[in-house]
Amino acid sequence: MRLSPFWLVLLVLPPLVALAALPPFGQRMVILAGIYGLMGLGYQLVFGQLGALNLAQGALFGLGAYAAALTAPVLGPFALPAAILAAAIPAALVAGPLLRLQSHYFALATLALASLVNLLAVHAEGFTGGANGLAGFATSLPRGPVLLATVWICLIAGVLLYAWLFEGTTGKKAQLLREAPLLAATLGIDGAAWRFAAFVVGGALAGLAGACSAALSGVVSPEATGFSIMVLCLTLVVLGGSRHPMGAVVGAALAVGLPELLRDLQGAWLLAYAVATLAVVLWAPEGLAGLIDRLRGARRAPPIPPGLPTSVPPLPGAQRLTIDGVSKRFGGVQALDGVSLLVDRGEIVGLIGPNGSGKTTLLNVINGLEQVDEGTISLDDRRIEHLPAHAVSRAGIGRSFQALALAGDTKSADLARAVATGAAFLLLDEPAAGVSDHERRALPAFLANLRDAGRGVLIVDHDIELLSRTCDRLVCLDRGRVIASGSPAEVRADRQVRASFLGLDGIAA
Repeated sequence: MRLSPFWLVLLVLPPLVALAALPPFGQRMVILAGIYGLMGLGYQLVFGQLGALNLAQGALFGLGAYAAALTAPVLGPFALPAAILAAAIPAALVAGPLLRLQSHYFALATLALASLVNLLAVHAEGFTGGANGLAGFATSLPRGPVLLATVWICLIAGVLLYAWLFEGTTGKKAQLLREAPLLAATLGIDGAAWRFAAFVVGGALAGLAGACSAALSGVVSPEATGFSIMVLCLTLVVLGGSRHPMGAVVGAALAVGLPELLRDLQGAWLLAYAVATLAVVLWAPEGLAGLIDRLRGARRAPPIPPGLPTSVPPLPGAQRLTIDGVSKRFGGVQALDGVSLLVDRGEIVGLIGPNGSGKTTLLNVINGLEQVDEGTISLDDRRIEHLPAHAVSRAGIGRSFQALALAGDTKSADLARAVATGAAFLLLDEPAAGVSDHERRALPAFLANLRDAGRGVLIVDHDIELLSRTCDRLVCLDRGRVIASGSPAEVRADRQVRASFLGLDGIAA
C-alpha cells in the first residue's frame, strides 16, 4: 500500500526529534526502536507477505551481531555490511531444504536452526567467547548520532521500498502465494523462488539489525541468538501489523516504549504487555497500524472484480497439446488409465464424464499440479509432464478452477486471470458452475472469442447443453478411461456415454 503523508511524517519524525532535542538516553531508545524495526521489516517479508512462520529470524539477528563484533577490529564501520553477509549467506544455504517443508514442519525446522545457532554461540568459545560473550569492539563501529542516522536511514529506505514494492502487482502475487499457492503456480508464479528471496533478504535485514545492536550495546552474548529475540520479533510484527509497511516500525516503538512506560509495575509489566498483545490480536487482527488507518477512515477502495474479457488478442506459441497414454494412481485408486487426446489451437474440446471419472485429475496432471505415473504430455515437440506447475504455465498452459481460491473472487475473475497469462491453451474446470444467469449467458460468446483468437481450450463442465453448443469435440471419461471421442452429436449418441454419464442405464448392455 502507498504510505500516506500521515505515515511519512511519523516515519521520519523520530530520528529528527532524537537528533535535535533528545538526551543520549532518548537517542538510545530511538536507535533501539530502529534496530527492532529493521529486524521486524525483514520478518514481514516471510511471515507477513508469504505467511510462513519462520522461527530463525532471531538467530540470524544474533549471527549479524557476532559477525560485527568479530570483524569490527579489522573492518571498522565496514563490519556492518559484513554482518549482512554473515546472516544472508547461511540463510541462502539452508533456504533450499527448509523451504521445501510446509506449514508447521517449516516452523519446527527453523526453530531447530535457531537452537543450533544458539548452541554454537554458547559452546564455540574460541570464536564467540562462550557464555561471557564478546566486548571491547564497539569503538570501531558507528556510535551515538552516527549510529542513529545509519539505523534510521536504512529503516526509512526499507519501509519506502517495501511500500512501493507491495503496492501493486507484487503485492497481488504475494497475496496469491499466501492465500492460494496452487492458483499462484498455475499463473506462472514460482513460489519457491519468492520464498527463497524473502528468506534471504529478511535474514540480511536481521543481520544488519544485529550488527547495529552490537554497536549500540558494545557487548554480544549468546542471548543475542536466544529465543527471546525471536519472540520479540514475532510479537512486534503481530502488534504493529504483519503486512502494513509501518507495522514493524509501530511494533518496534511499542516494544521499546511499553517496558519503560510500565516500569512502575515491576515484574507485572510482562503481564500487562501480554494483555495488550492479546487485545490487539482479538480486536485488531490487522495490527495497530491497520487499526490506525481504519480509525482515520483511510480505507482502501474494494477492487472491482473484472468481467469476462470482451476481446482476446491472438498470440504466438505452441500449436498442439498432446496427451498420450497418461496414467495416474492415488494409492490403490486408478484415477487415470492410459488417457490420450489432442487439443489444437483454435479448437474447443469438452471433457465430460460422471463424478470421479478423472476429469479434474487430468487437468491437474496437464498443468503440473500432479505428476503423471505413465505417459507423456507435450506442447508441440516439448515434453512438459515433469515440469512444476509454474513452469507449465510459462510454457503456455493456463488454468481456471472449479472452486474459487480467494475470498470475494468470482468465476469471471478466475477466467480473466487465466486468459491474462497469455497462455496458448486454457484448461477450464466447470466455468459455468455456480455463476449468475448473466455470466452463464456471456460464457458461450467468451469461448467463441477464445476460439477466434486461436486459443486451444479443454473445458470440463456438467452442462452438456452448453458444451454441445460451444465445443468442436467432446471426450468422455469413465473410471479414468476414454470411452468416447468425437463430435458432440456422436458422443451424446454413444451407448456407453448414455449409460455412464447421461444415466440411461438400460441403454448399454
